[in-house]
Amino acid sequence: MDKADKNQTELHFDQRKSQSSAGDHVVINVPGGADMPPGEELKLRQILATMQRSLTPIGSKIDSFSFRMDRMTERLDKHTERLNQSERRISDVEWGQSTAVRLR
Repeated sequence: MDKADKNQTELHFDQRKSQSSAGDHVVINVPGGADMPPGEELKLRQILATMQRSLTPIGSKIDSFSFRMDRMTERLDKHTERLNQSERRISDVEWGQSTAVRLR
């Protein structure tokens, strides 16, 4: 371990696992961490805990929005397929009518 590594403290920030994220693990290196007074490290850990509590609801809202968008996309695909089927039926009827007229 070199001198730079000894002078850094790693603070870990774990995002909660959700449907859309794999639960990212973020490491924050703090320069001079080995020389940091104990109170300063505690303050940084408290800040990280506050950040995590603040970001978790935002992640949940993003997951919810993503789920709703997926559902809307599925519905749109179903409507598109129905429209395509209707167009094929109309085309078949038009082709059948033009054939019937020509046969007369």
